[in-house]
Amino acid sequence: MTNGLPTNPALRIDPHQLPDLSSVEVSETTVICSFEDGHTVSFPLSWSRKLTEATPEQRQTFEFNAHFIFWDDIDEIIGVRNILFGKQLQWR
Repeated sequence: MTNGLPTNPALRIDPHQLPDLSSVEVSETTVICSFEDGHTVSFPLSWSRKLTEATPEQRQTFEFNAHFIFWDDIDEIIGVRNILFGKQLQWR
C-alpha cells in the first residue's frame, strides 16, 4: 500500500463502478461472462485449479450475482474484478 491505497490500480476501483454480470456460460475450456453494459469477457478454466480439476457437471453447477460467480460444489468464487483485469487466480 502507498499512502493508504493499494498499489494494484485494479483494487482502487470502487466496486460500485464495476459493470454487473448479466449472464455466464461455461464451455469445455472457457468461462464466458456477459455484462449489462454489453461487453463480453472470457477467461480460460486454467485460471482456476478448482475449475480445471472439476468434472464437466461440477463446472456447469454454478450461480452468479452482479459481482461474483459461485461454484458451491467445488468451493470456488470468482469476482468481476478478477475477470475484468485478467488476473490469474493466486490461490492455486
